[in-house]
Amino acid sequence: MGKKAREIIHANVNKVLKDLTAVYADEWLAHHLFWHLAQTLRGIGADTLRTQLAKQSQGELEHAEKIAKRIVQLGGSPPAVWDAIAKAANCKPSPPPSDRTNLEAAIKLVLDTERCVIDVYNSLLGKYRNIDHVTYELVEDLLIDELEEEEVWENYLAKV
Repeated sequence: MGKKAREIIHANVNKVLKDLTAVYADEWLAHHLFWHLAQTLRGIGADTLRTQLAKQSQGELEHAEKIAKRIVQLGGSPPAVWDAIAKAANCKPSPPPSDRTNLEAAIKLVLDTERCVIDVYNSLLGKYRNIDHVTYELVEDLLIDELEEEEVWENYLAKV
């Protein structure tokens, strides 16, 4: 982190790194869950959901990449192994439905995952407003994406 970057951040960098590591883990777990569901869901209407899940899985991975970049900017390193990712996460997703044709349960699981991350991002906005502008802007952008995704899944739920 450069001299000016250190001057303008008014937050405890270790706390920022801990928070960012947790949301990095959240995004990885969401990516994996959505990818898994995209591969395994079956039944009438599943094709549409699998396409959306594959697209959204990629979006969650892109979120993790943005967060990792900020972690590195702050002098940290994102977790590299699954155990560390699972341990760091705020949002521990439930297992996918055992019935691969239960699209309603899968959609509810996606919504639960999205809503947990939305709550975390919303909390971080309050925490980093006016003390870490770069992290604040990053979290704000990610929150906007998550809110849009929640609406997509609410619309799917209304149709099943």
